[in-house]
Amino acid sequence: MAPKATDDKDRIPSIEEVQERLDQISQRLMRVESLIERMEPGIEEVNESAKVIREGFEFYDGMVKLMSKFTKAERLESRYGDLKKDQIAWQIIKVLDSHAPLNISQITAKVRAERGTASRRIIRERVNEMLEKGILKTVETDDDRARYFALE
Repeated sequence: MAPKATDDKDRIPSIEEVQERLDQISQRLMRVESLIERMEPGIEEVNESAKVIREGFEFYDGMVKLMSKFTKAERLESRYGDLKKDQIAWQIIKVLDSHAPLNISQITAKVRAERGTASRRIIRERVNEMLEKGILKTVETDDDRARYFALE
């Protein structure tokens, strides 16, 4: 069974969703500018305001793009500097950064797909170690047969 769905208003949008929304807003602002220019040259003040707003969104858009390069996995790595030394633990972090929540079997399958090999026992050991360190957390789901994990 899949994890419980959260209410849309409580869900934090992904960086990709924010980026898409910013692109839509920027396109709309460019259309508004174009319409203002065609309507009447005397509305120069409104046109300038629209340009300032668009430039503000473009700046914000650039900041979101920059933030997307600094993923949760990298933030965790900067906090727990030794994570990259353990290739399996780091791969688990990267998998959960983009696919959480997952259970042990799902994590193992995704790590295997990336590395070519991964033991379910070793994956479980690393997950338990990262739980103890506070790097991972368990997530409640409708599936009572398995525990699901996500980054803290």
